[in-house]
Amino acid sequence: MFKKVSHIEGLIEEDEILFSTAFDYFFPDAARSKPCLLPVAEATLEGLRKLADFMADTGSPVVPQVAFNSQIPSIFTYFGQFIDHDITARTDRDGVVTAIGRGEAIEPLAPDYLVKMLRNGRRPALDLDSVFGDGPALVNAATTQSDILYDDFRLRIVEEIDGTGNQIFDLPRTKRVDLKGDISYPATIADMRNDENVIISQLHTAFLKFYNAIFTAQAVGSNKQKYIRARQLACWAYQYVVINDYLKTVCQEEIVDDTLANGPRFIGISAGRAGSFMPLEFSVAAFRFGHSMIRPFYTLNALSPDVNILDLLNTNSTANNFGGFDPASPDAKNLVAERIVDWTNFVTAAATNKARLIDPKIAEGLSTLPFEGRKVDPILRHLVRSNLFRGYNLSIPIGQAMCDAFGIEPLKGDALRVGLDADLDELLRETYFDHRTPLWYYLLREAQLQQNGQRLGELGSRIVCETIINLIKQDSNTYLNNVHDSAVVTNASGRITGINVGDGNIIRDLEDILQVAGVLAAE
Repeated sequence: MFKKVSHIEGLIEEDEILFSTAFDYFFPDAARSKPCLLPVAEATLEGLRKLADFMADTGSPVVPQVAFNSQIPSIFTYFGQFIDHDITARTDRDGVVTAIGRGEAIEPLAPDYLVKMLRNGRRPALDLDSVFGDGPALVNAATTQSDILYDDFRLRIVEEIDGTGNQIFDLPRTKRVDLKGDISYPATIADMRNDENVIISQLHTAFLKFYNAIFTAQAVGSNKQKYIRARQLACWAYQYVVINDYLKTVCQEEIVDDTLANGPRFIGISAGRAGSFMPLEFSVAAFRFGHSMIRPFYTLNALSPDVNILDLLNTNSTANNFGGFDPASPDAKNLVAERIVDWTNFVTAAATNKARLIDPKIAEGLSTLPFEGRKVDPILRHLVRSNLFRGYNLSIPIGQAMCDAFGIEPLKGDALRVGLDADLDELLRETYFDHRTPLWYYLLREAQLQQNGQRLGELGSRIVCETIINLIKQDSNTYLNNVHDSAVVTNASGRITGINVGDGNIIRDLEDILQVAGVLAAE
């Protein structure tokens, strides 16, 4: 349990390490303009409810719906979630500021109020604070709240052989008994969302191992000095992969290259928006495109083919056959071998698990999310309704308004409805959502119409690339701003081609990270 000092609440205990940074809007004027927002009316909420029902994507091992598969390996679904958890938090969890989850009437909140009161729980930088927390103490006899994550400057991890000879890599866990006597084994990590499902949990585990491998590869210096350099190299490798592997897979590559070469145009210093903040249009709408990529079921490894997505949630639930062997003491349990991810099923071009198309179809099981032992607002159990309502509640501008601001010809009317079945076509007409379209739905539909669901369309690519690349460009500590460091590998023309993390390992893509981590065999 992490202990934090709050000026308001005094000494408090939390399950994770959170920060307090700013949210704002890409286009503040649009967020404050009625024509740029969904109408404030009960009819709007009813329309959003009906739209959510149309977005359910059926699929099961018996009827797999392979036509809904993209060519994108499923690793990018969960790497996107990992990135999101590294740069933004609280738009889903701050029940004090937002109405979602309180069982109250939902209406748009004033942007001035939101910008003042809603705080981001992460630093808006790709610095892996979700992995490293605020780091271990570097001064003798000093401590930090993150010390519990480390063992002599290596990140703590479980590496064991279970009773049947299977290799287990898992997050460190501690036993917890609540007031009702229920037992759980939450992970001891800086961001608890990275233990909310088995796949993201295993990806976080891989990043712990990745850092530890870089730390071990440092040939000189004290352990403190090795930590400083290894953390730097891990962050640079991660940033490089985010831009050159992830963004170039899920966005239009030309927009990635344009944003890199010519800079963001609507955020950051060049847009007159100096200062660090997380755009609400990104965190509440645009970056939630990954929800459409979630499969209804996954093959984790040879022991567990075709596992329903709902059975992969809540990693310490004994009801879902998690808990596993006991690596050290009765106070700790870990995932069983059947739940250890074989990354060959997720990463390679021939991966068993393909991400679903980026389109307005969301895996049907995500409309019945479990909240074990918790009484919650039904909206939170329905991921699609939750996303649509949250965009309305947080005054997110409509898709057409965002296009106008970016100088992009928007999809509307017949162009937005083309090819839809009659009932959905009628709903969009009746609600006028075909002209004033919720941003999240707009971006998914845009990807479907412009890119056949294989990547984001023009507006989606712009919002995602401008946000993420700006975070990397504006931070003086990133690899883009340290190109003369020997670890930043360039070709004869000076183009950056990878990050050298030691022992001859040059990181160019996610496969390289997993291989250095020791969780994926080299080809």
